[in-house]
Amino acid sequence: MTLMIFGIVCKEDNKDALALSSRVREWIVERGYDCLVEDHVADYIGIGHTAPPWEKADILIAIGGDGTFLRAIWVSAKRGIPILGVHMGYLGFLTEVTEDEVYTALEAVLSGNYVKEERTMFESTLVRGGRTVMSQHVLNDVVINKSALARIIDIEVWTNSTFITCYRADGLIVSTPTGSTAYNLATGGPIVHPNVQAIILTPICPHVLSNRSIVLPDSQEVTIFVRSGKGSEDIYLTLDGQRGFPLKAGDKLIVKRGEHKAIILRFPQRDYFEILRTKLSWQER
Repeated sequence: MTLMIFGIVCKEDNKDALALSSRVREWIVERGYDCLVEDHVADYIGIGHTAPPWEKADILIAIGGDGTFLRAIWVSAKRGIPILGVHMGYLGFLTEVTEDEVYTALEAVLSGNYVKEERTMFESTLVRGGRTVMSQHVLNDVVINKSALARIIDIEVWTNSTFITCYRADGLIVSTPTGSTAYNLATGGPIVHPNVQAIILTPICPHVLSNRSIVLPDSQEVTIFVRSGKGSEDIYLTLDGQRGFPLKAGDKLIVKRGEHKAIILRFPQRDYFEILRTKLSWQER
């Protein structure tokens, strides 16, 4: 039987995360398994560089926070590698395992006492002048936002061949159900269970107060036209809160259900609503 190969993706500028990565790697190796690490982790430990963890690993361990987890998803989604998220502070929406629970979680992985949960990702494509200039999968959201000094922007939204509306707002969030508890929630959008197949449109500070979130089936394709913006300094496209691109008037953004899915390792003893209650400080009964 071929043994699992583990890989560690770690937040680069966090000494606590680097130290935990070193201990987790040692724990895994002591049990006879291979463990690949990123170059900055290898430098911290003082070992030679390995192949990037997402090239050969069967399971990735993302140590840091939701940002680290999202980075791990981006590099592993095409291969469908399951990811265990370890949060270096408090419970995260994506990284449900805390530092104190990491070895218990790894024991559960080795014993097969876990669930692989698939999460829908969106494919976001930016078209400028009839040419595709960017295409990327996202797990949380696609956000169009104005800069601090820019005026309200005009954003025209279509689904398939049907016109929805033209938002005059500070921006627009196109969220997956997984990302509904991220920027979408902070802007007043709905919480949508991650198993629901949906696209969530939430305007940011709309000029018309009746503009509210719209939930669409993710079988549809959303097309967004940027109708205002003098230059690259005015409007930005942000993907999962991690990568940004300047937008120009006339740009077209296409968002649809992607072909890749994120695979998250979950454990039976903690459900989605427990995470919500803990993270959002909901009152227990």
